Amino acid sequence: MKRVISPFSLLLSSISAIIGSGWLFSSYLTSKIAGPSAIISWLIGGFLMIIIAFVFAELCAMIPITGSSIRIPQFTHGTLVSYVFSWMIWLSYLSLAPTEVQAVLQYSSFYFPSLTNIHSGQLTTHGYIVAAFLMLFISLINMYSLNWLMKFNSIFTIFKIFIPIIIIALIFSKNFSFQDIIHPENTIFMPFGWHGVVSALSSGGIVFAFNGFKQAAEMAGEAKNPKRTLPFAIIGSVFITMLIFLFLEMAFLVSLKPANLVYGWKNLVLFNNENSPIASILQQLNLHFWLFLLYIGAIIAPLAAGLMYCGSASRSLYGMSKNGYIPKIFQKVTPQGNMFYAITANFFIGMFMFAPLPGWSNMIAFLTSLIAVTYSIGPVCLLTLRDKIPNQKRPFKLPFVYLWSYISFLIATFLTYWSSWNIIKKMDIGLFIGLIILFIYKILNKTTKIDFKSSIWIWPYFIGLSFISYIGSYGGKHLFSTAWHEYFVLSIFCFIILWISRIFSLDAKSIQKYVKKNLS
Repeated sequence: MKRVISPFSLLLSSISAIIGSGWLFSSYLTSKIAGPSAIISWLIGGFLMIIIAFVFAELCAMIPITGSSIRIPQFTHGTLVSYVFSWMIWLSYLSLAPTEVQAVLQYSSFYFPSLTNIHSGQLTTHGYIVAAFLMLFISLINMYSLNWLMKFNSIFTIFKIFIPIIIIALIFSKNFSFQDIIHPENTIFMPFGWHGVVSALSSGGIVFAFNGFKQAAEMAGEAKNPKRTLPFAIIGSVFITMLIFLFLEMAFLVSLKPANLVYGWKNLVLFNNENSPIASILQQLNLHFWLFLLYIGAIIAPLAAGLMYCGSASRSLYGMSKNGYIPKIFQKVTPQGNMFYAITANFFIGMFMFAPLPGWSNMIAFLTSLIAVTYSIGPVCLLTLRDKIPNQKRPFKLPFVYLWSYISFLIATFLTYWSSWNIIKKMDIGLFIGLIILFIYKILNKTTKIDFKSSIWIWPYFIGLSFISYIGSYGGKHLFSTAWHEYFVLSIFCFIILWISRIFSLDAKSIQKYVKKNLS
């Protein structure tokens, strides 16, 4: 792969992926889940993502390869562990582009109501046709030229940054005070307590929104001077977008009127169209003239994010193919360096994602659990590489690596746990299907090496997480006496799993061989 991406372009690519459809819906969803304390949810979410981002910054600067989150687990824990996480990473990236297209169509339904169901957001027949054209559009751009894609993205990202800022300024210009959200019927800042605050991280789309920071990680193999470019792009993108999301949430909250809250925060009412929450707020505030600007952003932001996620999904297939999990045809690139076969496959498979998960909120609920659990492999790989090849050159090196890795692993597990048992059990089904597909390919391909010993830790991890979720208070049986008891159990559980993952890994010689081969 050619190294053609500058630090600024890589930063903009991650910002573009983060400011996708999340800003159009998440302030509304988090307010329903956490009330005014959604502000705290965004602060916590941004802080947690920065902690995780630092882990991937060290990994990707050390091993700057395309499809890094797919391929690095292969270096540290072998085939089966990489199987599991590559499947889930690819599935999440595959679903992200359709999710962004879904957002475009839901907002477009304000002017073209025949595109979606007004209540659920599910696409109509006309909506599916338009979705197919949009999916084809972003696929063709990814096929054409990486340089052109990055220039196109850089221009659009500037618009994506300024449109939310202008919307925020317009809402605040109405001279609202933060006290305007405290009404006699809803005087509590945290109406659902800390349960609501942490639930908003997963179910409100906060994790989904910040997931774009990994865009820089996936494009590490094409970045100029990766030792500086990657930390700059990964960490910088989270910090910049956290500020935008935080002020957007505050603007949404101060724009609400007593009539919006007549049934409480959980049943927050938007009188014009819940398929396009920000548009409803602008109408409510008599800012009709500025609706055109919002809808420009509602088209540009998700489509530009979809462009980047399409690239990430194709790089995931490329990484899986490089690891020998799927046919080698997905490694083939065009003379311009683009993955034609991987992009084509993702287009057709992605079109099937609209049906089983109708509406943006349903899509991100499932995606969040996949996204969060894939973060857990980062600290596992980081600790293993520190243990087994301590003298390997590390352009970006974290301090207190054992504590940092444990906290990052804990964060990833908690974010998955907070998505609720109903989502985790669907994630387990997806994982089971993936294992069947991957094992069938291995059998047909007549390759038997699966590195089972170094995968021992993942089975108690997924089984234990599912069991704790089943008996816990987030959609489960509520068998813990207090929330602190279940958090304590999860904390001990994570410590044990992370410790086991260090024991059951590939030997230092094998890891060094993998790293040397892929960096040569």
